[in-house]
Amino acid sequence: YFAIFVLAIVTRFVNLGARVMSHDESLHTYYSWRLEQFGDYQHTPLMHGPILFHITALSYFLFGDSDFTARIYPALLGVLLVMMPILFRRWLGRWGALLASVLLLISPLLMYYERYIREDIPAIFSAVLMVYAIFMYVDGPEHLRRKARWLYLLAGAMLWCLGSKESAFIYIAIFGSIVTLYWLVRVF
Repeated sequence: YFAIFVLAIVTRFVNLGARVMSHDESLHTYYSWRLEQFGDYQHTPLMHGPILFHITALSYFLFGDSDFTARIYPALLGVLLVMMPILFRRWLGRWGALLASVLLLISPLLMYYERYIREDIPAIFSAVLMVYAIFMYVDGPEHLRRKARWLYLLAGAMLWCLGSKESAFIYIAIFGSIVTLYWLVRVF
C-alpha cells in the first residue's frame, strides 16, 4: 500500500500544471480566481456545485494562482480515492482491496479526471464515502455497528456530493433504494 500511495502521488501530481486548460477548466479557474481575489462568487447551475470554486480559491490563497494549484483539489482526492479500498477490506478481503487500489491507480479514465479541475472526482469520492458510511452502519464490526458517527459521515458525504455535482441526486436515489430494499428484506 505504501508503494501504491507513492505511485498515486507521483502519477497525480507530477506535471499537474503542464497541460493546457480546457474550456471547462478555464471557467472553473477564472471564477475561483475572482472569488479569491475579490470575494466575488455567484452560483449558477451551469457550473455545478459551489464547493469546487471555494476550495480552488482556498488553494490559490494558500499557494498562489497557477494551473498546478488549480488542480490540487481533484488530484489530492484522486490520491485518496486510490487508497479508499483499504477502508473496504472487511468486504473485499485483503487481496480484493489491494487489487482494487491497483486498478484505481492505473485507470486511465480516473487518472485523467483526477488531473482535471472539474466536479467529477469530488462527486465520486463523496459517493464512495457514502457507501462506506452505509456499510459501516449496517455491517461494520460489532462494536462500531449502528453508531451515530456513520450517519453523520453519511450526511456530511451527501452534503459534499450535493455541493459538488447534480449527479448526487442519482447517487442518493440509488443508495436510498438499496438501503430501503435491505430494510424491507430485514423487516419481512
